[in-house]
Amino acid sequence: MRHVLLCFCVLLGGLGGLSSSPRLPCVAGQATPPPVRSAAGEEEEFTLDVVNISLPVTVLNQQGRFIADLSQADFEVFENNRRQSIIAFQRRDGLPLNIAILMDTSTSVRYRLAFEREAITEFLGKLLDNRRDQASFVTFDDEPRIRAGFTNDFQQLARVVNSVTTANGRTALYDAIKQVCLEQMPSASTRRRAILLVTDGGDTASDTTLDEAISIAQRAEVTIYAISTKGGGVFRVEGNPYFNMDDRNLKRLCKETGGDVFFPSDLKQTKRAYDLAKDYLRNQYFLVYEPSETRNNKGFREIEVRVPKHRGARILTRRGYFPGGLATGTK
Repeated sequence: MRHVLLCFCVLLGGLGGLSSSPRLPCVAGQATPPPVRSAAGEEEEFTLDVVNISLPVTVLNQQGRFIADLSQADFEVFENNRRQSIIAFQRRDGLPLNIAILMDTSTSVRYRLAFEREAITEFLGKLLDNRRDQASFVTFDDEPRIRAGFTNDFQQLARVVNSVTTANGRTALYDAIKQVCLEQMPSASTRRRAILLVTDGGDTASDTTLDEAISIAQRAEVTIYAISTKGGGVFRVEGNPYFNMDDRNLKRLCKETGGDVFFPSDLKQTKRAYDLAKDYLRNQYFLVYEPSETRNNKGFREIEVRVPKHRGARILTRRGYFPGGLATGTK
């Protein structure tokens, strides 16, 4: 006789990032449900998958300023349009971060390489000042190269960043995202994971597609932020972005993983973009919920977070997830 299987507490989001919150217990079912019979009278086997989902959330008002001092009661979470119960909550303070800096070193950015090094080094210096966060450094042209694993040693990272003095070849942006998500993020010390892309947004060399890169990042629970290196010129009209395909793809990559993209038009705005990216990472709430739908289907589950008291707010969080957790070989 085939029986119903129960799989309890596959912890997608993990509660390791809730440093000041108690770890929630996994509670097993009290009895095995009766078997389900098919139309032919045979007992069908299915799996229940009870999952805790974690969400880093940034909330901005209409002027782009962070909305601080929100409580758990201010948030509503929906999965596939169904209201969910928030079972754990933490404010923005005290949440350690693992962030991978991905720097474009292809031919298209060779004239901006020196400024990129300077800006990334300054960004890391500000980000790692509390010694609790960790960063890694990756470059990509024809292929990605992991140049430094996760560390909070700023001096080591600064030396590695400043050793990058040449830029040539094509751009394997999506391959770099895939490699970092599959090879680096599983060893991260916290479930609050992010990527900062420094790139013009083009991809001319990857075997990985945009859709695959998004899917892999979502499975790895990685939030992607990007700073465009295009600067002024033909891609800007009166200081505003003119979204060609590369720009739109970069925007979609960030939005669907819960991050944001910045299109600075000059060096001053570029430095401001790095400060904003740091502030976004520093100003996050952390929500955990247990999905009410426990059937173990493999389809994508859409997530929406609302803050009803601030209806005009802009809310940054990942668009959804795939049941089953971290990707381990997605093509």
